[in-house]
Amino acid sequence: MLTLTDIVRRTLRVLGFGLALLAACAAADATASGRICTSDDTFMFGNRAVGSSTTAVATVTNCGDAPWSFTDASVHPATGPAFQVSSTCTTGLTLAPGATCTVSVRFAPTTPGQTSGGFWLHNTTTTPDQLITFYGRGVDGQTGSATLAFVPSSAVFAPQAVGTQSPQLAIELHNLGPAALTLSALVLNGPEVYDFLGYDNACQVGATIAAGDSCAMALYFLPKAPGIRRANLVIDSPQLSSLAIMQISGTAIETTTSPTVDVIEFYNAAMDHYFMSSLAPDIDALDSGHFPGWMRTGHTFKAYPQAVAGASPVCRFYLPAPLDSHFYSASPDECAIVAATYPTFVLEAPDVFFIALPDTSTGACPAATIPVYRLYNNRADANHRYTTDPAIKAQMISKGYIAEGYGSNATIMCALQ
Repeated sequence: MLTLTDIVRRTLRVLGFGLALLAACAAADATASGRICTSDDTFMFGNRAVGSSTTAVATVTNCGDAPWSFTDASVHPATGPAFQVSSTCTTGLTLAPGATCTVSVRFAPTTPGQTSGGFWLHNTTTTPDQLITFYGRGVDGQTGSATLAFVPSSAVFAPQAVGTQSPQLAIELHNLGPAALTLSALVLNGPEVYDFLGYDNACQVGATIAAGDSCAMALYFLPKAPGIRRANLVIDSPQLSSLAIMQISGTAIETTTSPTVDVIEFYNAAMDHYFMSSLAPDIDALDSGHFPGWMRTGHTFKAYPQAVAGASPVCRFYLPAPLDSHFYSASPDECAIVAATYPTFVLEAPDVFFIALPDTSTGACPAATIPVYRLYNNRADANHRYTTDPAIKAQMISKGYIAEGYGSNATIMCALQ
């Protein structure tokens, strides 16, 4: 599947080339006196009716006191066909001090939609890579017949460690109508665009969203440097009055070595119940026989004792007698549902330990983690067993237990390797 990041890499970004534009009149350094000045370095044509045209002209001047030449004056290869460029600034041309040439850009859209382009002015000054950029959007009778809404209205990721990938953030594109809407562009752009990944799922270029309907896509955060990271999701359609833009952001934090704890499993043969804990008072009480009948099974997995980037708090509920059992979840949503659905359950702690949550669609665990499986005994004395061992999972299922988790593999948490 072609990702939105692939689209960005293969085409001009809708709201910019992603290339740094130099100032309209770039100053030379102290050792050179040749300077290039442009009257405009960006043309914003805005909405323009299909079949019409408009022209903008930039004047390029040698504003220094020594001659210089164009090493390459040419149209950027990704320029859209709606633009026609004519220029007296040509490859090899030398401009004497005070001399000028012009770049004329005609925008004549033949189809609706956003498009962009550029004209290179490579030269022999100390600012050799000048680029004039231009943007425009063709519109027709369909334009404005539909409105797009993002749900959520903006994408804000939880703090994420540099170099690690977040769980997916689900995004829906809602067509508020009244006409059907056909997607013509889905692009990620912005200052830190390569820190975000997008998968278009049902929202694909060419797909039509009926009035009142929606499509889904997924975003991920994979920061490359610390700090606040930003990008945009840009959607175009012939039926939109303007581009639909959703802001994307996330805070990236430096990774540090965080302490870990062992989550230790116990078994009570008389009850045929399992229990696990990383808390020293629990472990000491069971090991000492304060609560008779509990023995270690020898199985453990690792988690964090406190909040770290990429880890989710694990809630623990006590299920009062006659159940006399415990329930754990790393999903804040599931914790809230359990609390609302079973008011007799006692929330002992919202964060007994911290652990990664798998992708809730696929069940995939983040890098450097392994699946944890939750197995329900499916009996009146409700009890769960949590294990990282696939063989134990299979054994419990053969005894009538039910695997509870995300994806085809039913992964409920992701433990540290």
